Amino acid sequence: MRYGSVFVDLTSSPCSSPRSAARGGPATVSTVELADLSLDLAGVRASLSALQQVIDQTEALRELRSNHEVLRREFLATRRRAEDLDRQLADAANAASHFVLFCQHKYEVVHHQLESTRTEHAECLNALLERLDNSRDLEACRLRYHDLQLRYREAVSEFQDRISTLEAQLAAAFFFGVIVPPDTARRIADLESQLARSQSDLQVERDRQSSFDSELRESAASHKAAQAEVDRLTAAIKRKTRRFRTLRDNYERRLKVADNTIATHSAELDRLQDRVSTLDQDLQRLPSMSRWRFLSSIKPGQSVSPPVSTIRIPSSASY
Repeated sequence: MRYGSVFVDLTSSPCSSPRSAARGGPATVSTVELADLSLDLAGVRASLSALQQVIDQTEALRELRSNHEVLRREFLATRRRAEDLDRQLADAANAASHFVLFCQHKYEVVHHQLESTRTEHAECLNALLERLDNSRDLEACRLRYHDLQLRYREAVSEFQDRISTLEAQLAAAFFFGVIVPPDTARRIADLESQLARSQSDLQVERDRQSSFDSELRESAASHKAAQAEVDRLTAAIKRKTRRFRTLRDNYERRLKVADNTIATHSAELDRLQDRVSTLDQDLQRLPSMSRWRFLSSIKPGQSVSPPVSTIRIPSSASY
């Protein structure tokens, strides 16, 4: 029997079946003669090598597709994170802008109040200096008034002594019935007129002294009021200065927090963008077979951009 290029010679006997062997008859074994086949081992090896390459490329393609899906998800997550950071950065900038405008308005109001208070304080200081100059004049007036009062008291005492003496002489003259000479009568009349003038001068001096005392009291009261106003303005300036410092410190602290938040978000966004750009450039520079090895070496948690490339399986491979 010829099968293909192999000659097969089958010899059978009546006792060659398994049933006859089971009955205890003599067993005859069939023989098959096969001719040597001349196979192309190099072609077979080349086909197996091509098949192995195709299998490797298929597995690499499957793994590359899996990595591509992972990287695509990571890229989408990174892009969403970047968009969230952009929104947070915009929200922080908007919130900080409103707060900066509010603090700027408060600063301008407090600064205007501080300037007006400083102006009032300067005016009060000028008034106080004028009052101090008036106080020196008042002290000189007090000294002069004291001297005039001493002289007035001496003059009054002297006039009272002379009046007492003249009254005693007049009483004695009337008592003894002495005729007063005309010169003495004229002298007495002159003295009486001088006494009347002295009494009128004394009344004028008393009125002047009372008016001077009232002016002195008014000046002292005005000086106390000016000093109280100066103290009040000084206290107001201190309070406004403390309030201004507190507002400035709060403004600087909140502005620093906003700047730090914006800087942190900007740095993180720049870092993510640099990372995505670097990985995208590296993927574009790598060849196709090295690219999937590079992608397979990347951890799933890393953020990269999805590569735009395809792997073609050679159609000329022979199995």
